[in-house]
This record gives sequence, structure tokens and C-alpha cells, in this order.
Amino acid sequence: MKGDFEQAVKNNEISAYLKGEGDYFAPWEMIRGNHNFINNFMGMMGYLKKQEYPYQLLVKYFRLYLSSLKEDVLDAWSLFRNIACYYFLRSDNSYFLTQNEDLIDELTVEEKKKIGVLFRYLRENFDKLPLEDIAEMKPFDEQIEVLKKRNCSYDFLSF
Repeated sequence: MKGDFEQAVKNNEISAYLKGEGDYFAPWEMIRGNHNFINNFMGMMGYLKKQEYPYQLLVKYFRLYLSSLKEDVLDAWSLFRNIACYYFLRSDNSYFLTQNEDLIDELTVEEKKKIGVLFRYLRENFDKLPLEDIAEMKPFDEQIEVLKKRNCSYDFLSF
């Protein structure tokens, strides 16, 4: 990855950063060079942690990212992975995240509906993900269960 989150903020490329596009692609050798979402998410959190209102900025940037997503398998996958990263870090109270705040609580009804649409789309099209390791991945429903184990109280498929 050539770009960092500060560059993404300066260049108004938050969505590209969270999707892992262009300079923000972080190859993960463990999963055959697919994008390493956790690397980028942690980079964003490290940047935000140094800001005056990190949680409010997280909400702002996540909303901006969410507004850019289309009903597309790659966009839906990036949303799923970024939400999974959020709950992974939140489960350990990493950075400034705590169990008392939930990013999803901050979203509007329309934003939550969009998440539901994209999660359902991903569920229906999971086998169409152009990832080299798709055959070795856990089925979508099992991955949803992992979110629940990380104290995610939402059923994103029902949004």
C-alpha cells in the first residue's frame, strides 16, 4: 500500500481507502494477495486516534464511504469486511472503541437500509466474489455468526 489514511482524507479518497483501491490496496499474502481490509481499517483508526474527536470522525467517514457504495459484489464485500473489522477492534476495546458506543447506532434508517440491501446482495452473490481464495472461505452465513460473536447485536440482513 502506497497511500495512508491521511492522504485519503487530504485527497477526498475515503471510499477508495476503505475499498482498497489504487494506492490504498494492501495485499495480504496469507490470502493470496487479496486486499487486507484490517490493515487499512487499523491505519484509519491510528490516524483518527490522534484527532480531537476520533469517534465522531469515524462516523463521518463511514457515512461518506457508505454513501459511495453501489449494489455490486465488490462494494458489498468491502462493506461486510469493514464492518467485520470494526467489530473485531471494538470487541477488544482497541484504539478509542468501546462497548458503550456502536457505529451502527449513529446511522440513519436509510443508511441502515442500504447496509441491509448490500448484505442481502452479498449473501445471494457470495459465490461471484472474484477472490482467489473464495472456495476456501467460510460460507457467508458462518461469517455473519462471527460478527455476532464479536458483540454485534444487529441482524444486518433484516435492515
